[in-house]
Amino acid sequence: MSDVELEKIEPKEIWVDLYEAAEIIGYNYHSMRRLIYGMSQQPEDEREIKLRKRTSRWELWLPDLIKYVEKPGRGPYGKRSDSNNNA
Repeated sequence: MSDVELEKIEPKEIWVDLYEAAEIIGYNYHSMRRLIYGMSQQPEDEREIKLRKRTSRWELWLPDLIKYVEKPGRGPYGKRSDSNNNA
């Protein structure tokens, strides 16, 4: 996701579920699950994104999620082209 697209997202102070979070920032749902699982193993005060577990799903604090993605080296990566794989 480009910086211009990230700026268009209004970081409302709301909780979003995993599907919404993946759609908003352009991550793959399964990548988001791995990310959240890793963060859920950390102590609550050390997490970069506030999380809360509901009965059958995770919710993320949207302003923290936007800050996380805006950091350099983070965010969804584009698909690799076949020319890079043909050596």
